[in-house]
Amino acid sequence: MCPRADSSRTGERAAALAAADVQVLASALAIAPADPAGVHEARKSVRRLRSLLQLGRRALGRDAVDAIDLDLRLLAGDLSALRDGQVVQDTARQMVYATTDPGDRANWDALLALLVERQQQRLADTLHDDPGFMRRQAQAHRQAERLQQLRWHRLHADDLRHALERSIRRQARAEATALTSGNVDDLHDWRRRSRRLRMQLSALRKLHVRPHGDSRDTLSLRHVAKLVDQLGALQDLALLSQALEALEPDRPRARPAASRRARTPSPIQPLA
Repeated sequence: MCPRADSSRTGERAAALAAADVQVLASALAIAPADPAGVHEARKSVRRLRSLLQLGRRALGRDAVDAIDLDLRLLAGDLSALRDGQVVQDTARQMVYATTDPGDRANWDALLALLVERQQQRLADTLHDDPGFMRRQAQAHRQAERLQQLRWHRLHADDLRHALERSIRRQARAEATALTSGNVDDLHDWRRRSRRLRMQLSALRKLHVRPHGDSRDTLSLRHVAKLVDQLGALQDLALLSQALEALEPDRPRARPAASRRARTPSPIQPLA
């Protein structure tokens, strides 16, 4: 196959992948007012779009990509409080199921009721500001139009490979920093870089583009996904801790102890 034909096909596939993700975004926002999974799916689709755009940024045009990326980042950030609230509820429920002490279970049940109430109020406030998420849905449709106008025909498979190499280096730097400092913000950056790398590896697989040889030898999508899950478990516990602190003075006097199983995530296995 000649390089021009390969480039054209790569660009077409990438454009189709972006169009599919932005459609998922719009559909997820349509169900989000009634189904918490909609918020989660919307944020995931935004992350996939941003990861794909970062892979093609140089070929597609930095200014055009950066403008779309900014709007997508703002849209995801606009949903972060709702998503974090749902994560906190889910993590608290895990604590309820994991504890065997009746007193701790009663305390977790009481805390969970407060967290649910807070989340319901958060959703009501959001819907008051944007009934039915119609404004957010309109934003998604505008992004779909802007994505169609990008110069997808200029995107080559090698553009994707080189961008992936840059992501690998960023992830490695974030990993080294986090392991050295142990700082919460550095751990969050490590997770964010790792999550983007996972999505970019997944995108290349969908686009039928094989990474450079060195990347194939040192990385696997399965390994990166496992790391992201491990870091995510730590982040979920941190969100729960912050939410419990914010409940003062509403929460019960005795703070329940997390069970050993729920409190101790599996050991993190760095990529490096």
